[in-house]
Amino acid sequence: MASIAIVGGGPGGSAFALWALRAGVAPGDLVILDKAAFPRPKLCGGALTFRGTETLRELLGQPGGGGETRGLEFRCALGSFPVRERDVQWLYDRALLDDTLLQACVDAGVEVRERCQVTGVEPTSSGWRVEWKGLAGRQHEGFDWVVGADGARGVVRRAAGLRGGIVGRLVEAVYEPVEAGRWDPTTLYFDFDPILDGIPGYGWIFPYPKPGATGLWKLGVMDGRGVASGSALKAWTEAYAARSGFRRVDEKIAGWPEHYWSPKTEAHRPGLILTGEAWGIDPLLGEGIAPALEISRYAAGRLKEALDAGTPTIPGYERGFRKTPEGRNLKFQWRLAEMLYGPQAYRWLRVLFGHAYMKQLAAAGTEAYGRLAQHVFKLARSYAWQVLREGFPSNAPIERDAA
Repeated sequence: MASIAIVGGGPGGSAFALWALRAGVAPGDLVILDKAAFPRPKLCGGALTFRGTETLRELLGQPGGGGETRGLEFRCALGSFPVRERDVQWLYDRALLDDTLLQACVDAGVEVRERCQVTGVEPTSSGWRVEWKGLAGRQHEGFDWVVGADGARGVVRRAAGLRGGIVGRLVEAVYEPVEAGRWDPTTLYFDFDPILDGIPGYGWIFPYPKPGATGLWKLGVMDGRGVASGSALKAWTEAYAARSGFRRVDEKIAGWPEHYWSPKTEAHRPGLILTGEAWGIDPLLGEGIAPALEISRYAAGRLKEALDAGTPTIPGYERGFRKTPEGRNLKFQWRLAEMLYGPQAYRWLRVLFGHAYMKQLAAAGTEAYGRLAQHVFKLARSYAWQVLREGFPSNAPIERDAA
């Protein structure tokens, strides 16, 4: 009988199961419950940065049906600069990637219950009672442990009373270019111009490796504070697509919530932990896949330690994660998001696009996005010298013709 219920079959839940198996948990002790039937559509740009690519390679190898990009480009009205990582970034349609990860769990002997919508979890004297609604109606079952991997507005976090982070939102759709050759399909484009329009976030233009189709792109916008209406985000995306030379292929622009990590989020109760987006994703660029894979690696290891010790508690679960490379990265990204999406946004945009040493580091091809936290002191010191020479940027509004 399974003793660990994993609520959510996306990358967070599937990766947790696969890392747990590697840590020595028996497949019969795991069960994954998800409300969907896989493969299912999922809103997401589908890009893995280099560190996410390397983690997926370690966990699963390279799934088929995807694409590759060679770099990123940060853009806004102030200009643009390239970000070159140490190697390629993999790119997938999320329906394909998520199904591949879940199938790997099935192949490893893990029970997967699809079309099971978890409606509640509550503590018992021996663990947790999980309630769900499925094809057979309402059911419930007891488990020693619950792993919440059920996304931005997941039941597990709310039912356990765990403090969450900011819930923002994204909207996106598939587009085709009006004219060929304007956009490089080996580049992921990140555009911070939404900030100029009162949206604390960024827009993106990503190649879309849809199986059986070529020349498609995904365009969208992320609201990193959840302050803009869905209609405003959709209107911004349409205008962005038009001035960027794209026409929409999808019938409509769809939207979805995102839950952002912060050092203040909670992720543990006795017999219960969170992983993946239920705990939080990158609050700066909304990157979700790479953090989900890495958080799940950490979560599986810590839960296995608790199983071996015969205890339902994991001392310092959140604090321990913050000390890992991924935890330090997310804290660094959180600080950047606080600056770029806060009241001094124009000032920090000028810092970002005017920081000579950071742009040099970004273009060198020796680093990985999401690992710049290790250079924080050098970055601060070099910019301090730059400020002494040039002065600190103002917070005056930025016009679109500022470049």
